[in-house]
Amino acid sequence: MTRWRRWALLGLASLVLVYAVRVALWRPYAVTGDAPAGPRAVGVVHVHTALSDGGGTPEEVARAARAAGLQFVVLTDHNTLDAKPFEGYRDGVLVIVGTEISTTAGHLVAVGVPDPLYRFSGDAADALDDVRALGGSAYAAHPLSPRDDFRWTGWDLPGPWGMELVNGDSQWRAAGWGRLLRTAALYPLNARYALLGSVTPPRETLGRWDALLAERHVTGIAGADAHNRVALSKRFAPRFPSYESVFALARNHVALDAPLSGEAAADTRAVLDALRRGRAYVGLDALADASGFAFEAVDGSRRVAMGDVVAPSAALRVRAGGRMPAGTRVVVLRDGKEVAEGTGAAETAADVAGVYRAEAYVPGWDVPWVLSNPIEVFDAPASAAREARAAWPAPPPMPAAVETLDAFEGRTPFEAAFDTSSTQNKDVIDPSAGADGGGAARIAFKMGVPTDGHPDVFDALVDGTKRDLTGKQGLVLSLKADGVYRIWIQVRDANPASKDEGTEWWFASLRTSTEWQRVAVPFARLRSINPATDGRLDLDEVRALVFVLDKGSVKPGTAGAIWIDDLGTY
Repeated sequence: MTRWRRWALLGLASLVLVYAVRVALWRPYAVTGDAPAGPRAVGVVHVHTALSDGGGTPEEVARAARAAGLQFVVLTDHNTLDAKPFEGYRDGVLVIVGTEISTTAGHLVAVGVPDPLYRFSGDAADALDDVRALGGSAYAAHPLSPRDDFRWTGWDLPGPWGMELVNGDSQWRAAGWGRLLRTAALYPLNARYALLGSVTPPRETLGRWDALLAERHVTGIAGADAHNRVALSKRFAPRFPSYESVFALARNHVALDAPLSGEAAADTRAVLDALRRGRAYVGLDALADASGFAFEAVDGSRRVAMGDVVAPSAALRVRAGGRMPAGTRVVVLRDGKEVAEGTGAAETAADVAGVYRAEAYVPGWDVPWVLSNPIEVFDAPASAAREARAAWPAPPPMPAAVETLDAFEGRTPFEAAFDTSSTQNKDVIDPSAGADGGGAARIAFKMGVPTDGHPDVFDALVDGTKRDLTGKQGLVLSLKADGVYRIWIQVRDANPASKDEGTEWWFASLRTSTEWQRVAVPFARLRSINPATDGRLDLDEVRALVFVLDKGSVKPGTAGAIWIDDLGTY
């Protein structure tokens, strides 16, 4: 090797060493300024454990949350609330258990819900309705993920659901291989700095958010989407990045009416209510401690917080500031457009109606350090209209003209069907349980528990009558149960390409109540997951009507009774 090559290699090694030392010694920016008044709490939402596809136990998550300085952490394993027994204060951290629901329109993070006997159906509208009925709140997860099957498509779905503005999974997918390799190389030197390098500006997500905010209130949150594992293959899934390092990256800062009390149930309600109302902001805390940021509207002595609504007036001022790194650029936006900017603070008059929110940027970084939730400046009529657009819609009116298929008085073509590990009363007719005191069909069931050798468990009512329902729009029935369950309603039509005995199964899910309810099921609502689907429900070739409970609708081992009456078409 020539002398100049040795010197070149030595120089390159010196530069790499200097850069490595700089990375290792890098620390979040110092903050200065006045801290805002009022109690706060900081935590992360959207965390997976080994109960779904995460790498660690709930106990490990709690320890990591404490090490990261969090006050709360929300576990959201996929389609399960099995971590519920772990809910409460653990290692000084408030552990809240929600779930991430997989739906036809993408994924929903659901919080504030108990663990129901039934399963979420997979239909996005059903999931939002279930979360509402269970008293919880929902947020579209990784709504603009680079992965198509993760992207949220339910932008027109009803209800007051919110959305993730920042998501850990989406960030690394959008970063590209070059940035990801850099992150992996720098991670052993300084995990915070390395992960910051994978964060990309969420411009498209913010644009979507502003479009929704033009119509109704939409709370924005940060979703950690922490897994503590990367599944490189079926056998190799390294525990990377750690829970603690992800928890230090992006956080939710919530403004509370009172400090956390240490009483788990009350504190859980306080945190989730603050998130639901939008009394929170997203902070990129790995860049700088964001706990001292403030965004409010002021009219004399009156102060209006994030998530609140206030009428426009000449005296109303919207301002953002607080403790932040030197040179931080603060921006106030109205309806997604910048209306004020300043270094360390920004302020503007709010005499014009609109949705006001704030962003803050640390010098040298193009990703937002802080994203606030909005303050809505509208008069009473406009505010009421926005509330109406966020409300869950009333059920459609029942069809006036119904043709009865089965009144379940005496005999019925429906028969009980169930697998060998489940049980069901074969006496299908309950002679006096109907909505009018007459007969009703009954599914008195106990679902079996699936095993590797016997994975499919079910209880069903099956009517194999061939029917021509041409010209009909849907089915109508009365439904009641001894508890709250979900049950599939199926219309099976002829499809010679199908492996299911030449029939294709079109289905929807219905949630039961302990009171009789009249339900209309449009045929247009039914969907099929048959890989050999012909793409349409052939009403002139209906081969069976089925009501079925399986492990996708209720939890295995569940026992109960469901009654069906006055089945018809319209």
